[in-house]
Amino acid sequence: MKTISQILACCLLATSAMAQEAVVEGKIAGLPDGTKIYFNSIFAGGKPDSTVVTGGAFRIATKASESDLFLLRAGNDRRAKHGGAVFYMEPGVLKVSGKGPLLKDLVFAGTPYAKELNSLAGLNNTKPFKARMALGEKLNAAYEKKDTVTLKALRPEFDKLDSAVTVEYEKWVDQHPASPVSAMVLGFFIRYEDMDKLEKRLKDLEPSAKQNVFAKRMQHSVEAARATAIGKMAPEFTQNDTLGKAVSLKDFRGKYVLIDFWASWCVPCREENPNVVKAFQRFRDKNFTVLGVSLDREQDKAKWIKAIHDDNLTWTHVSDLKFWDNAVSRQYDIKSIPANFLLDPEGRIIGKNLRGEELEKKLAEVLL
Repeated sequence: MKTISQILACCLLATSAMAQEAVVEGKIAGLPDGTKIYFNSIFAGGKPDSTVVTGGAFRIATKASESDLFLLRAGNDRRAKHGGAVFYMEPGVLKVSGKGPLLKDLVFAGTPYAKELNSLAGLNNTKPFKARMALGEKLNAAYEKKDTVTLKALRPEFDKLDSAVTVEYEKWVDQHPASPVSAMVLGFFIRYEDMDKLEKRLKDLEPSAKQNVFAKRMQHSVEAARATAIGKMAPEFTQNDTLGKAVSLKDFRGKYVLIDFWASWCVPCREENPNVVKAFQRFRDKNFTVLGVSLDREQDKAKWIKAIHDDNLTWTHVSDLKFWDNAVSRQYDIKSIPANFLLDPEGRIIGKNLRGEELEKKLAEVLL
């Protein structure tokens, strides 16, 4: 179950190629003239481009540097819960047809990869996909009601169905090794945690399937996982603190240091902060400190600083205030926060994603 906000939270790497245009030409039955259409690149973020249905059709474009996931929605209030479609697209023109107003059952045409998009969409009609969708709706309903008992009871079955769906996706990729859509499936719909498995999957794709942003992101993840594995020297970096002074990781050599990735807007981070504060207060006189790396935005600098004070985070903090495009976050391939790396005095990684009592236990092991 991916909400649109979670999809946005999945942004890992910004592209540097010169922006072109991704154009959708659509004809959706059931959308009356005047209906607003919104279109944007998911990973690039920003305000969606918009147009209106005229004569039962629309044409809309947005900036695009490379292939990406794009979100197409219909409805006169872009903040309302209207239907939407997420799909792979490259710069150029993609034609879509289907039924409104929820933009379901879209059929794609006009590009070499349209056939693969239609084939991939066909998986939604298979048994495991339908079952997961039905159970997902029940989970969403339980979540909205804050029914934790039902959520706990249904989760194991959903995880089982999710695994079955993954198998179907993997079969699809095996059948389409030359399609760039396969890279999107591996990098977005499956999202491997096992980097060895991901690396093998990438090697099994043909070169034509890997000339896109998804394959590049996955290759970066493989390389970053190697560079940040336990036992490796932590990659060096420098960013500015809250006063604009440059702070380097090497400045902390000689101490045990926890690199803590967080943000003022991240609820799980704020919930975890008391545990980090507790560990810091217990071990700060025993050659331990924390270096906070924030994924806040430029316009939210005041909120970042306020959160530091409100949560009593009395250690060094740095950020380039570029949200998920934070350079250190990209370097360490941070996919979700909170996240952390514990380094020894030489700068070697000795722990990852230590939370709550686990963090204190590890620190006691090396410091007491």
